[in-house]
Amino acid sequence: MAEQPPPRKRNPWNLLLLVPLLMLVTSWFNFDQPRLFGMPFFYWYQFAFVPVGVICVGVVYLKSRGEGQ
Repeated sequence: MAEQPPPRKRNPWNLLLLVPLLMLVTSWFNFDQPRLFGMPFFYWYQFAFVPVGVICVGVVYLKSRGEGQ
């Protein structure tokens, strides 16, 4: 019989991956004002979430690497 792999522990750092999903709730930022360099809030808020998402994924990676081995 094949051996079962040990169960993986859930890492609380994975919850940080939910932060970039806040960008999907468009009713929270569907506004024209305030504008930044002439760009409506709706667009620059989405652009601001790009580095936020990258940082969140990077932190989760650094905190959880080596756990699945």
